[in-house]
Amino acid sequence: MQPIARIVAETFVKQVEFHAEIGSTNDRALDFAAAEVASETPLLIWALQQTAGRGRGANRWWASDGALTFTLLLNTQDLGLPQERWPQVSLTTGLAVCAALQELLPQADIALKWPNDVFLHGRKICGILVEVPPRQSTKLVVGIGININNSLTQAPAELWPTATALCDASNRTWDLATVLIQVLQQLDRHLGQLAANDPELPRRWQELCFLRGRLIHHTVGDRVTIGMCQGVDEQGALLLQAESGLSRVMGGVITKWE
Repeated sequence: MQPIARIVAETFVKQVEFHAEIGSTNDRALDFAAAEVASETPLLIWALQQTAGRGRGANRWWASDGALTFTLLLNTQDLGLPQERWPQVSLTTGLAVCAALQELLPQADIALKWPNDVFLHGRKICGILVEVPPRQSTKLVVGIGININNSLTQAPAELWPTATALCDASNRTWDLATVLIQVLQQLDRHLGQLAANDPELPRRWQELCFLRGRLIHHTVGDRVTIGMCQGVDEQGALLLQAESGLSRVMGGVITKWE
């Protein structure tokens, strides 16, 4: 069976658009949402190469040949996801990626870095970007980039100490469609748990929290707060113990950790 047929047959995805190369799968999904032409959701946009992949804020996502880069356009109404749970979609997506990677490498050290990264053996392997299309009350765009067969030997030297790929950790190459299907199956299950307000989710993102017990630098605009991370609470907020007391952090950027 061809990969696209497998995806539709084995996952919750209803429609697939495949590109050998595209600027940004998230931008393409936002275009679909704006035009309101995606009659069947979840819609998957999968690209072998992105020339303008985006991370949070002004960040760019490095991905050479062999990376798994894709975006889902979701109708939250169909999934039963109320708007108050949308801020937890990024962490929930991260948990789904963690679960898929744990299936592939059962003995690996896999962690969830608040709010949108997955780490393997202490290095970043996955980034997630969740966006809300303008003027849309029910749609969400969920972009995922995972280093699979794009060995870090191909990456810029400054990424070598901080990033990794599945092929580097396992000393083998992987079938991208098979990995994608496993991630999508896990995402379907985890989004269902989020819709049901399953207490297992916050337990898991606390358990897998990469930053818990670390001294971190949290930045919002020009303001930097330094404190000890106490984990993630049930609403998906980062708990930061600083000199001024314990605070719940829902936005901003973690610029440093020790």
